[in-house]
Amino acid sequence: MAFSKEHLRDIESSLTIWLAMRRPPEEIRDKLDLGYTIKGQDIFLEEIRPVFKKPGEIGRYPFAKVKYEKTSELWKIYWMRGNLKWYAYDPKPVVDKLELALEEIMMDTHHCFFG
Repeated sequence: MAFSKEHLRDIESSLTIWLAMRRPPEEIRDKLDLGYTIKGQDIFLEEIRPVFKKPGEIGRYPFAKVKYEKTSELWKIYWMRGNLKWYAYDPKPVVDKLELALEEIMMDTHHCFFG
């Protein structure tokens, strides 16, 4: 089930603030940028950059997933391993606010999201 309009507005507001703090300088955003996609109850944080060997195409590559669990009202944090599967982010896999999930991803103490 998708987010309600009010909840989606709050989510997009939090994501806009997170992107404003984390995006690369404007002069290189055609080579590397950050963005997000919302699908159902999942938020995918993505790198946006030219496709390897197809520099005219732009690809979106997810590096973090935050999943909202409506029954518990908790946010689950996932990272993508080299095998392209999602795994719970071990240092702090569950938080009670989206802002805390974004903060945890930004801190990236185990270097799962930003290397």
